[in-house]
Amino acid sequence: LIERKNMEIKINKIILDNAIELVAKAIDQNPFIPVMKGVLIEAEDNKITLIGSNGEISIKHTINTSVDSLIITPGVALIELNMFRNIVKKVDSDLQIITNDNIMQIKSSDDIYTLNLYNNFDYPTIDFTIYGEMLKIKWQDLKDIAKNVWFAASQNEANLILCCVNISAKNKQLKMLATDRYRYAEQILPIENHINFNISLLSKNLKDLLSFEFNGDINLYISDHKIIFQIDNNIIQSKIVEQIYQDVSKIIPKDFPFTLTISKKEISSLLNKASVIINENYNKIRLTIKNNVLTLSSSRDEIANVVLKTKNFIYNGDELKLLLNGKFLKDAISVFDDEINIYITKDHMRLVAKSNSNPNNIQLFTPQKGF
Repeated sequence: LIERKNMEIKINKIILDNAIELVAKAIDQNPFIPVMKGVLIEAEDNKITLIGSNGEISIKHTINTSVDSLIITPGVALIELNMFRNIVKKVDSDLQIITNDNIMQIKSSDDIYTLNLYNNFDYPTIDFTIYGEMLKIKWQDLKDIAKNVWFAASQNEANLILCCVNISAKNKQLKMLATDRYRYAEQILPIENHINFNISLLSKNLKDLLSFEFNGDINLYISDHKIIFQIDNNIIQSKIVEQIYQDVSKIIPKDFPFTLTISKKEISSLLNKASVIINENYNKIRLTIKNNVLTLSSSRDEIANVVLKTKNFIYNGDELKLLLNGKFLKDAISVFDDEINIYITKDHMRLVAKSNSNPNNIQLFTPQKGF
């Protein structure tokens, strides 16, 4: 790092505010290392860069110098995020930022704020080198495929690899999948690149990485150590989980003697009505089919019960009785539109949802025990 003395920059308020909001997405409010609450500002070589990190996810935003962003004296400063962000939002005009030893002065018109700095030498060194297999992909396509699978990852960190989304590329196909052993979600996206990789990323990190609003193509780089998104003047990266994600594709049965066909509108309406008495802590629902009537019911002891019926479906079997996790069913159908086919094994122990509205997606869930 550059020495921390007498850095001085002049910068447009909106440019700085936008940069702070970008890197803030990677900064935890209560990190294990206190200085990680800070934004690292580097001014050198005609570039002002802001860096934020929580140790897992790191973001680097680069501002090229111009009439709206000037470097008077190059240097480095590490400043606590929240106070710095609030001041930038409050001022009415462009800012002059001067650091001297462990003090930062922020001047705007007649306003002067003085803040204490962290020691930037206590900040971990973060490698933003871009390397790995490169994939050019539409940002929205990447977000869509990810959000259609990440909910199936486990929340129990006792088995860390199950908290991940597995991301792989082979035979000009990008595949993401996740499972918590009780359900499984998979989606495939055709790509133009002949690339091969197989990595696993914590689902919560993937959600954070894809929380940016952006339209257009991005460059995605994948290596054995990290995944990198290069978007305009931003480098957004995350560590990957260096464990092998076992091949779980064999859990999908090949034979389904029974099929339930129902519109998304119909099943969503039933689940929404049942949601009055089910929640995250209690989400058991009973699905039965008898005499051409589908019944969805749920009850909470001494509180409430609900019984909902419909004839708007097609089923090729006889009587059906299932005890389901309502959230699993709701998540599974959320990735589809229009007509949904739910394929059921002979022992009623595995259900697979598919739809022509999203033919590259598979949702498997189990009524009771995991697989």
